[in-house]
Amino acid sequence: MRQLYVLLHRYIGLATALFLALAGLTGSVLAFQHELDEWLNPSFYEAKALGEPLQPGVLVDNIQREHPRLQVWYMEYPDEAGHSALLAVVPRNDPATGLPYLEKNTVFYLDPVSGVTLGQRYWGECCFSRENLVPFMLEFHHNLALPGNWGLWLMGGVAILWVLDCLIAVILTLPRGRPFWGKWTKAWKIKGGHAYRVNMDIHRAGGLWLWLLLLPVAVSSVAMNLPSQVFKPAVSLFSAVEPSVYEARGRVPTAELGETKLSYQQAYELAKAEGKRLGLHAAIGELYYSFEYNFYGAGFGQHDTDAQGKSWLFLHGTDGRLLGTEIAGQGTLGERFYRLQLPIHGGRILGSTGQYIIAMLGVVVAVLSVTGIYIWWRKLLARRSSRLRRA
Repeated sequence: MRQLYVLLHRYIGLATALFLALAGLTGSVLAFQHELDEWLNPSFYEAKALGEPLQPGVLVDNIQREHPRLQVWYMEYPDEAGHSALLAVVPRNDPATGLPYLEKNTVFYLDPVSGVTLGQRYWGECCFSRENLVPFMLEFHHNLALPGNWGLWLMGGVAILWVLDCLIAVILTLPRGRPFWGKWTKAWKIKGGHAYRVNMDIHRAGGLWLWLLLLPVAVSSVAMNLPSQVFKPAVSLFSAVEPSVYEARGRVPTAELGETKLSYQQAYELAKAEGKRLGLHAAIGELYYSFEYNFYGAGFGQHDTDAQGKSWLFLHGTDGRLLGTEIAGQGTLGERFYRLQLPIHGGRILGSTGQYIIAMLGVVVAVLSVTGIYIWWRKLLARRSSRLRRA
């Protein structure tokens, strides 16, 4: 059985090493994505006008009036003075052709008091300019910037293999024979010596010391990429997990989804009233509309700073009735576990300390991938040399 584990660890590691190294290094930087982006692009975020902020609906109407071929699908509304509002837009359909206008997906940054546009950028544009660096890295980290769902499925498959390999790796460190603890303690040490020995010790000891941190990140990676396909069905074996509003609305015939009648401002006011009724004290920091399924989602809080995740309310786009809720700290154990995955993956579950931990773990993942390849290469050379000597 141990030989099977060795083979699985070897070939799973080789198959995923490059992807994990890239994801680890980009994830290390993205642990501070908001802070980094604000440092690179201060003009996007510094709103200097003084006074009462405009209502979210006014900001949406202003952008759509200035850019009639674009429509807002998502916005971040600031809860403190001096910060800009973010509005993400996509092309409208051309009535003459029924196809989207040839406009790019754009993100606008507005002063919430004056409504003046502070800056704009095309989301996902390549690659290393200060405007595009963080958005591109975010896309690359999640889906390798591949079109459609190919990147999500690929990285989701890598995440599943990573979880499996984490379990196999710890089994392989367990010693054969006694004394168990006396032998196992050697696996936790970097003893030094020649290059192969040092790499082996770093690979094994590094994985062991940080295993309890690496495994949750690996599990959360599955949740980020394959939530309805893999993660929720697996969790529901132990605790019920209700379908998300996206999943539930996806099962409704298109003709029954209704027409868009609710404006952003109306959705904002209804969500605020519902949030007050449900005891949600944080301000609405995010608001988006699903054109495909005709509903609004309102997120309470800013930048996922709540250790239990952000609370969300979902409203029908026709009449504003409440379609569902995802309230932090509420629901079944399975639902609460699922909602923790985003704060775990970004480290926000432990505040700024968690961000530093995630940044460190990203580098560790890359180091483990590189040392694993080096160990395989050295063993491959040794096997070839042995065969030549026998021949």
